[in-house]
Amino acid sequence: MIILLDENLLSRKLKQPFLSRCHEVYNVDDMGWRGFKDSEILFLAKNHPFDAFITADKNLRYQQNLAGKSLRTIVLDTRSTRPDYLLPLMERISEVITSLLAGVVISINDSYQFI
Repeated sequence: MIILLDENLLSRKLKQPFLSRCHEVYNVDDMGWRGFKDSEILFLAKNHPFDAFITADKNLRYQQNLAGKSLRTIVLDTRSTRPDYLLPLMERISEVITSLLAGVVISINDSYQFI
């Protein structure tokens, strides 16, 4: 699976849980897409092709039309975006990401529950 981490998730530490499960993982900085608008990133990610997009932008589902997209979109609904805080959450996501259907948009909260 090829995974894209949004601009608010640039720490290399956050890639490790996915790499240890043999996924390819990039962030927008790796792709040269830093500073792009969400709509541009989603368009480019679809055409790359990435399988999943992970973001801490809680408003993404309200600002972008995600219906019919082939990406699995995961929104982190957390109090903090510090890498050490998010690392256990990323580990949980790495365990289940392959079981998510293409086109699904889900949120995961601080309690590691999908909502």
